[in-house]
Amino acid sequence: MGRVSQLLRHSGLGLSALGLVACMNGDAVQTSAKGFTFQVTVDGDTAVARNYHTGALNFAKLEEAARGSIEAASGCSVQTLVKRDEINTFDATLICAG
Repeated sequence: MGRVSQLLRHSGLGLSALGLVACMNGDAVQTSAKGFTFQVTVDGDTAVARNYHTGALNFAKLEEAARGSIEAASGCSVQTLVKRDEINTFDATLICAG
């Protein structure tokens, strides 16, 4: 994935194009939103975002960042977002255009 990331970065396509790659191959994509970093995996119209390093006390900010990271990684809108019992892990259903 590193080679693809470098090609996209140098071509100026950015995270949305990288998200399309994640949709195609199911690999985790690292994205950041609002100061939080997530590993996002996309599988069809679902996604999982995991943040391993945050001890955030403000759940609303973490949830908002997870939504933004999923949307950046997938290129889709988040329809539903549910926190798992696991620490800082979110499951999402997606709405993708086309």
